[in-house]
Amino acid sequence: MATRPAPGQPWHQLLELLLGQRVELAAEITRRMQRRLSVYQELSAQTFERHVAMALDCTIRLARADPPKLSERQSQVLEQVGEAQARLAVPVDQMLLAWRIGADLLVERGTEEADRTGLGDRQLLGFVRGTLAAADVGMITTARAHRRAELDRDREAQDRRASFVRAVLFGTGEPAELRARAKGYGLDPGRPYLALRARAAAGRSWREVDRAVGLAEAARSGRGMSVLVDGDLAGFQLDRPGDVDPGRAGVGPAVPLDRLAESFRLASRALDTLEAFGMVGTRDLADLGLRPAVAADADVGAALRRRYLEPLADSGVELVATLRAYLAAGSHVETAAEGLHIHPNTLRYRLSRFEELASGSLRDPLVPFELWWALERAAIDP
Repeated sequence: MATRPAPGQPWHQLLELLLGQRVELAAEITRRMQRRLSVYQELSAQTFERHVAMALDCTIRLARADPPKLSERQSQVLEQVGEAQARLAVPVDQMLLAWRIGADLLVERGTEEADRTGLGDRQLLGFVRGTLAAADVGMITTARAHRRAELDRDREAQDRRASFVRAVLFGTGEPAELRARAKGYGLDPGRPYLALRARAAAGRSWREVDRAVGLAEAARSGRGMSVLVDGDLAGFQLDRPGDVDPGRAGVGPAVPLDRLAESFRLASRALDTLEAFGMVGTRDLADLGLRPAVAADADVGAALRRRYLEPLADSGVELVATLRAYLAAGSHVETAAEGLHIHPNTLRYRLSRFEELASGSLRDPLVPFELWWALERAAIDP
């Protein structure tokens, strides 16, 4: 339905009278807002009285139209009011109550003027309906703008938090600035934090990982922060993380905030090791022993494979499986043989065969160690 300007309505004179009183009305609405609404009591009247005047002017002018329809300029003005209220951290429900205070005052003052000018009830009803309809349009418009501004503010805050966490984990920020920002987030820069880097298992979400390791709770309680880095969950927290099985999480050592970049590097290395060996759970480098070195040093692994495993190529997989079982049993022949369901002498024969082919003695402490390295590397690069 098209908007009708409805010129010449007798009750429009009430709007003209109120328009002439808008400075006084804006001041009174401001006073009532501060008396009735706690959020405005904490603000200086000068910070929002201008917004009250802008909304008041739009409402009075808009009440002339039937149905009320904002012009482009009026929409811009009311959106500006809603955005400004969001920037002042005024909750949207408080802003809408402020609108109701303003609408009530307009009806109250219009009723007084109607009594003085002799307008009848029918005309007064037209004025009330027009004013409340205009106020409703204003409320909807400012609330929509307020919500947009809140979302933008939240996104900006999240971006700033993410930027801070990345700067801490990658060591790209100035230490003094990072310490100051940490305090702003409720963190204690002097306390030791553990860096983490975690990866979800197939079919699981990073939010599940977030809860499992404890970063979600740490963020809520001010004991840590997190961010997504190349699809992994990365962050730091005061408390020892929980087990993320069936996912993977690497943990670095506990260090002060300005040294977390090194802790995060080690956490990332632990996670890469878990991934390389197909392991799950939450581990640090100490838990993984020499495996991080095996995973990282491909050249040494390749040389040891040539030295110990290539000579066994014509002997089939049985000999390699025997060597794995022997080393896993701590070089104890009887234990390894029992696990393989073979006679100990059969096992001894196979070990002798290895020593012959590889030209090395398992009694030499270095040979079992190098053989283990070769076998572990082979598990990564079959």
